[in-house]
Amino acid sequence: MHLPDPFRMNDWDNRTFFWMFQALQFAFLAVVSLDLVGYYIPIAREALAFLYLTLLPGVLVLKALRFHDLGTIETLLYSVGLSLVVVMLTGLTANIVYPLLRYTRPFSFSILIITLVAVVQVLLYLALTRDKGRTTENPRLAVPSSPAVPFLILLPFLAIIGTYLRDNHHMVTFLFLLLVLIAVIGLAVGFDRFIPKSCYGLGVYTIALALLYHTSLISGYVWGYDIHHELNLVNGVLVPGLWDMTIPYNTNGMLSVVALVPIYSLICDLDPVWIFKIVYPLLFALVPLALYRAVEKQTDARIGFFSIFFFFSFFTFYTEMISLARQQIAELFLALTVLALIDKSMDRGRQAFLMVAFAFAMIVSHYGLSYIYLFSLVPAWLLLAVPERLQSWLPERLARVAGLLRPDPLGPAATTPIRTLILPYILIFAALAFLWYSTVAEGTALATVTGIGDKIWTTLFMDSAGPKTAQGLHILTSQSTTPLHSLAKVVHVATQGLIAVGLLATLLKRERWRIEPEYLAVSLVFFLINIAGIVVPFFASSLNTSRLYHITLIFLAPFAIIGGIALYERVTGWIRGIRAAPFMGTAYQALSAFLVVFFLFNSGLLYQVVDDNPTSMALDTTGDKPVFNAREVQGAAWLFSEGDERPVYVDGTRWWLLLGFDPGYQRYIPADASLLEPNSYLYFGTYNLVRESIRIETHGAVTTAMYTDADRFVRGHHRVYDNAGSVVYYR
Repeated sequence: MHLPDPFRMNDWDNRTFFWMFQALQFAFLAVVSLDLVGYYIPIAREALAFLYLTLLPGVLVLKALRFHDLGTIETLLYSVGLSLVVVMLTGLTANIVYPLLRYTRPFSFSILIITLVAVVQVLLYLALTRDKGRTTENPRLAVPSSPAVPFLILLPFLAIIGTYLRDNHHMVTFLFLLLVLIAVIGLAVGFDRFIPKSCYGLGVYTIALALLYHTSLISGYVWGYDIHHELNLVNGVLVPGLWDMTIPYNTNGMLSVVALVPIYSLICDLDPVWIFKIVYPLLFALVPLALYRAVEKQTDARIGFFSIFFFFSFFTFYTEMISLARQQIAELFLALTVLALIDKSMDRGRQAFLMVAFAFAMIVSHYGLSYIYLFSLVPAWLLLAVPERLQSWLPERLARVAGLLRPDPLGPAATTPIRTLILPYILIFAALAFLWYSTVAEGTALATVTGIGDKIWTTLFMDSAGPKTAQGLHILTSQSTTPLHSLAKVVHVATQGLIAVGLLATLLKRERWRIEPEYLAVSLVFFLINIAGIVVPFFASSLNTSRLYHITLIFLAPFAIIGGIALYERVTGWIRGIRAAPFMGTAYQALSAFLVVFFLFNSGLLYQVVDDNPTSMALDTTGDKPVFNAREVQGAAWLFSEGDERPVYVDGTRWWLLLGFDPGYQRYIPADASLLEPNSYLYFGTYNLVRESIRIETHGAVTTAMYTDADRFVRGHHRVYDNAGSVVYYR
């Protein structure tokens, strides 16, 4: 089936493009106008506003720069990335310029809608004038006729239904079914059944989105850790209608939070909570798609699919990352950078534009990821530049010494390989990072990395290093709670081994695996970062070991698959009878079985089935997790609505909930109840009340926690608020 390709509008002729674009814009403005006068059409405004913000500006930029014939996936990805850049820059500019013109609320709907439409019209003019005379036939969207297409499309809807039933009826059957189906898809690709290669890209996106939705949509409120602070900052922009860029928090300098979320919230007319829970997963699911395309272009479709299956099977992708909105957006820009980096056929000027634009967007989205990528670029560049210099200089030098070389000035110049990772790009990235982090949010993001460096240096050369200071080493050496959890640790360590084997195999057989030198160089540095996260004190704890490993998998995931193939070929070369064993007929079958086991451990499905210390946020509804119900949120809102500037004591889990309201007054409950200050509040959530227990945490490179009786902390306190789901005491 062939339809006009809406994802490649930049390849359309100008006349068709102009009228289609204006029709979309008119539909969007008409729906918004009807909504403003009281005629609300369900979902229409949210959907059209999302498309208007997420696709159209980027399509216009691509057309203005005459990007053509990129293909459906690349055009979609670059359109989204450039659209987000335009939207963030629009918000930043409005926040700076409008107050100078005495408009004190730049982040208000009326101002933003006019500004965005004006920006889009300027981009439309540039697109039509700079791309004059394009008369080629409009591209068609090739939709595979396979029955796998509707099956794959239904996966995110199964996640939505499953989370609704979980929240409202405590029924997780549909979420069980979803995870089982994803595991079956992994096996189907390994055995080359049902899912054709033409559907791999669609499958990568829909599986990723389903995994994200199966966790993000639990509870009617944001859940997790940092996201509560991000929500507090967003509300701090929406309420006054202005972003105060001087507030000294690292996160306050991230436009992915303080500009992008308020704009989506105002234009889509959605509460910021639902921007985090619905819109951001739609964007973040593009990260696996971009990485799949980058790997596929270097190897083949099956290696690309299994690389990304491994990447999003790791639990951090759909658990920790749900509560890190700023890193979701930054990873999208890093994935787009990877895709542009390995494309040697693109015009160098246009490629440089994409890489610099995505570099800036990454910097203003998440400082941690930007620092890691920046610090990896210099050694990666040296890995590429030094051998090139030696190769071009050393033979000529030796020949000149021997008197054998007679250079011909009229002869052809020596050819050098095209390299996309060059020193000017690194310098531009470093300059942009320094300028942004040193000026916004009182320079706290720059001070943070300096502090981490000082702590690492002090521990390495002055204090003792070990499991207490190296979080990754602590995870490896700590005793697992059950044999099944011990087996899971072995599986995780095995993936590290496969990555090491894959890197070695790639270095030894470059002609077979066809990994671009730039990608390989950065991957080698990321592998060293992975090792540093295990052994270097305080290195991983600044992000968490699991988050650091997740980041390194952005580059390293394909090498686990290459390592698995190389290992399979070597073992079956020694013992041919292995091929007759179940799931061992081919390397892909063996890999699919291993990755499905890896996925079942990470998703928590195995632990839930055998009731062995369940870990799944979605499947387990009884444990103490940072997932909060409406009554807990209501109690926290009441507490801070009182306006008292008194300390608020809360345990380690509920601490994150209160962070979203006012981070200035909350305190961790101390282990010694006598240390609670007088004239202070004590907040208990549902878990505290039902279990009569509170979580006491000790923070350091490794966070330790214990549960203790709650009764001894409320003696001498007066209950001033109680809604049967949360309680506030006053002393």
